[in-house]
Amino acid sequence: DALVNVEGVLDVKVSLADRSARVKHRNQVDANWLVELLNEKHLGASIKEQQGSGDNSAQHSCTACRCRTVVQILIFIVAFYADLRLKALAYSTFGFLVCVLLSYKLFYKAALALLRRQANVELMMTISAVGSALQRDFLNAAMVCVLVSLLESVSRATLEFVDRRLQNCITVPLSKITLADGAQVDISQLEIGMAFLVRAGEAIPADGHVVKGQALVDESQVTGEAFPVQKEIGSKVSSGSVVQVGFVEAVADAKADASFLSRTQDAVQEAKNTTSSTQEIVTKFAAWYTPSVVLIAITVALLQRNPNQFLVIIVAGCPCALLGAAPFVHAAAVAALAKRHGFLVKEIQVLESLARMQWLGIDKTGTITTGQFKLLSMQSFSTWQDNDLLRWAATVESKDSHPIAQSIVQSYTGCVAEFTATRRLPNVSHFKRQGRCGVMGSVEGHWIGVGNSDFLKEEDINLDSQAAAVVAEWSQKGTVLFVTVDEDVAAVLLMADSLREDARGTVAKLQSLGLRPVLLTGDKGPAAHAAAAEAGIDEVHFGLLPEEKAALLIEASWGSEAGSAKQHLNQRGPVEVGFLGDGLNDCIALAHANVGIVMRELGSQATIDAASAVLQANLGQLPAVIVVARRTQRLVIANILLAMGSNITVIIAAVSVGLPLWLSVLADNAGLLAVLMNSLWPLVWRVDPVCDDP
Repeated sequence: DALVNVEGVLDVKVSLADRSARVKHRNQVDANWLVELLNEKHLGASIKEQQGSGDNSAQHSCTACRCRTVVQILIFIVAFYADLRLKALAYSTFGFLVCVLLSYKLFYKAALALLRRQANVELMMTISAVGSALQRDFLNAAMVCVLVSLLESVSRATLEFVDRRLQNCITVPLSKITLADGAQVDISQLEIGMAFLVRAGEAIPADGHVVKGQALVDESQVTGEAFPVQKEIGSKVSSGSVVQVGFVEAVADAKADASFLSRTQDAVQEAKNTTSSTQEIVTKFAAWYTPSVVLIAITVALLQRNPNQFLVIIVAGCPCALLGAAPFVHAAAVAALAKRHGFLVKEIQVLESLARMQWLGIDKTGTITTGQFKLLSMQSFSTWQDNDLLRWAATVESKDSHPIAQSIVQSYTGCVAEFTATRRLPNVSHFKRQGRCGVMGSVEGHWIGVGNSDFLKEEDINLDSQAAAVVAEWSQKGTVLFVTVDEDVAAVLLMADSLREDARGTVAKLQSLGLRPVLLTGDKGPAAHAAAAEAGIDEVHFGLLPEEKAALLIEASWGSEAGSAKQHLNQRGPVEVGFLGDGLNDCIALAHANVGIVMRELGSQATIDAASAVLQANLGQLPAVIVVARRTQRLVIANILLAMGSNITVIIAAVSVGLPLWLSVLADNAGLLAVLMNSLWPLVWRVDPVCDDP
């Protein structure tokens, strides 16, 4: 909150997992000034890492902490030996006091917590150490400080290990690249437009396109596809892919720090620095749980007339493991989803919404279908050859940018390849577009038109009974277009958007997981119902405007209380809903869903901004993502129970049979380490995606 309203600060996200904050700010804002603002709130902040800076102060600080811990342990061993064997009380007392003083950072953090009037683990441990020292129990005071330092070093090392695992889950970082002239340079020197070489066994350093060579490329880290993909001149390549066989020379379309790999790493880090609703509940619970533990400790100490019991119980009840129960799991799950399933979440809350999601709206074109139309059938109603009619239609459509126009051109060039070596189309003159319904132009002395039924109405062209019968039949199968020659219908074309190979299997798997998939499309009824039937989707809503898709999402979120949706126009109900889309017309629906998922391969930047998650892999990865999200939620609950069970067990043991202070400290920190290690399960989970339909 100290930085939220500061001018020049763009975004602040806090990670409870590693007790750090990620601050985005304008260049004119001094990072040291931001640290000073935080420290005015007694937060004890320092710069851990600064982009574009070679400062290794954080690493040096960790090394100094480890060295101090080693010295502290050695002094404690010597003092303990002097007390136990040599009976040198003065020397042992001095050694124990030195051990206590070497924990000055612990006392500093406790003082900051006291100034903020917030009880934390450092404050509780400090109370225990100081309380023991005031009772002249210097051995226990030193033991508390040494154990805290030792276990903090172990926890820090474990967190660093986890962080490395999270990074390695995404990629092995590159440092050098080979340019087209053979020179090796640092990867940071790669600029857009520069050509680089990638040989067999090497990773592709940046997004680009191939200009020379061909290779089999392993894109499993990018798309989740297990089989290598053939890359040749003109093919797109993504950073993080690995060349298995052959070599390619590619031109960079983005710098290394703006390519797929870097975007994935940034997305994982951004998501890790957000909180979930579970974490917020746990934090609120800890706010009254900690004072309750202190009250219990005071009551037990008074009843048993043993001040040491107060120290033992407040240490045993420390909520550090409880507060780490959710963040550790979520950090591991976010990295695993990015690595194995090509799924990036913008906020941790998306994971919980995925786990609870019951209703999923799915767009048609470009989502469950390829978004690429194919010419399925052609019926001629003139004396012209089919090849001539298709060539003329392709010639006119070559001047248009509509996807269907491009498909007609491609269908002709495929036909021509069977008969002739040239793919050149004749010239077109007087080209014009007839609104949104068709195009026209003069080709080889004929006036050629291509369009839908509205185009015929605009041009006042009539259909004979034979053509009308074909149109009536084909309208149920796809999109019908007409080719006119000199203002007469010469042919009818049937165009259809083919289903993705893994769409039917994905829908079936989603249904088996208890989700209700619903097709929401702006397409016409026949095409929508045909695609839904082929994919196995039972419920279809067609002819929808973007606002109508969003309205259906809101209505679905209220479930049986659907009438409440009208009373709460833009407010979601209690049912978690999702939407899977790709186009600009999906932005409103993506923004209104609990989980808005965009297909990266087709989604525009505006669509991606509106979404809460990005699926960069095949559609078949979506059920696997939901399975991982549900497992993650169960693991968080298990961690909470583990942390609470550990605390309650130690408190009961302390009250009933009595525990030494050092054992209470050890049990508390052991609980934290157990929660941390249990949180690593997402890194080893293997959930298979849906395979392509046979």
